[in-house]
Amino acid sequence: MQMSRLQTVFILVIVVGAAVYHVQDSVLHQMYPALTNLQSVLQHKARSSHHLGLRGPQVKNGVRNTNDTNTAVEEHLDFNSEVPETHNKSKLQRTDNSTCQPYLNLAFLKVHKCGSSLLSHMFLRFGYEHSLIAALPRIKGAALIGHMGKIGDNAYLHPPGGKRWNLFAHHAIYNRTRFQELMASNTRYITILREPIQRLQSAFRYFDLGSKFPGLQEKTPKGTPDVITYLKDPAYWDKKFKVPKRLKKEEHYCFRNCMARDLGLQESDYENHTAVQEFVQGIENDFSMVLILERLPESLVLLKRRMCWTLYSILYTMGVHTRRQRYKRHIPITDAMKSAFYKHNYADAMLYTRFNDSFHKQISQEGDDFYGEVKHFMRVNNAVSRYCKKKKRKSDFKENMTVDQSRWNEAFTVDITLCRIYGKKRLYFDIMLRRAYNEK
Repeated sequence: MQMSRLQTVFILVIVVGAAVYHVQDSVLHQMYPALTNLQSVLQHKARSSHHLGLRGPQVKNGVRNTNDTNTAVEEHLDFNSEVPETHNKSKLQRTDNSTCQPYLNLAFLKVHKCGSSLLSHMFLRFGYEHSLIAALPRIKGAALIGHMGKIGDNAYLHPPGGKRWNLFAHHAIYNRTRFQELMASNTRYITILREPIQRLQSAFRYFDLGSKFPGLQEKTPKGTPDVITYLKDPAYWDKKFKVPKRLKKEEHYCFRNCMARDLGLQESDYENHTAVQEFVQGIENDFSMVLILERLPESLVLLKRRMCWTLYSILYTMGVHTRRQRYKRHIPITDAMKSAFYKHNYADAMLYTRFNDSFHKQISQEGDDFYGEVKHFMRVNNAVSRYCKKKKRKSDFKENMTVDQSRWNEAFTVDITLCRIYGKKRLYFDIMLRRAYNEK
């Protein structure tokens, strides 16, 4: 009789546990409600992807903490065995085990202060590894190709044999006609967006925008970020902006509808809501994917699936090119400030709302294994980053790291080749890709 009770309790524990797991799984797929209108944007507080923030196993004095929540992933990461180099570029496997061919013609339109530098370096690495013809500026290492939407023939290095570009990953304001002339005919266009006020704060910090508005810093109380003074009356301060003398600065120093501007909206249309709506629809027609910075891991996994790439292709590191900044934790931005800024930046608000909503809709259609792949990708990416960061000298790479096969990726190796290039600055890829021009 006593044994029967134990069995009953055991069965109840299993049933309850299964139910809890099911509820958690259902909740996970509903954690990103779409923004349905502009008012919801004003009230929406951007959530970080902290719920997916999986840290790698902690190492202290050379000993891994076996109590770490991610220790289990090490069962899938063999740091000692080797896999032939060809596994990194083999045919791609879908999750249903069918094969597909990767898309190799890609135009990534960088949008200022939306995490685009990190992604452009990832794309340039992809282009280098696949011997693609990449767009390169005439001036070695320059960040821009063209100026304010105009890409003249003297702005870029002409590809050999009159060929078209397979890859674009520099700053340039989108011009549909010009890009169609320069890119391969079946190019997929991709960009990335960010919550508009978060983007503005980043721009103020990185470009020191407060100093570009005469009188703004003087009216800002000590210890208060300049952006707070600006947000109290954006329309007033816009008129005070001091246009920089250097042309390239003009394109970088942006404060109103900057995402829409980088994607081709003319300043003369900022107040024309009909023109803005048509512009957003045009971006939706032209671009195969619009990534969301606040959902970067999910964005990259979705990119991998859409482009039929490998997990290896979307590895990235928070290196020097990500331009780390010191962020203040508490910036007192009121609802009134948000409302005024979104009204003054109608184009960016509409652009972000439309594609943030579309992004979450796409995620909801990806199937039950999507978040499983996101978690797997984050674990692998963190493990690769740790592996590369602890290797300081060539002699440290005696043992390569191997990422075992999973339902989402084939096995591949991580060695000195990847570790030495995936944190490189733009100039490195510029030089290497120029050499490729000479070899074609």
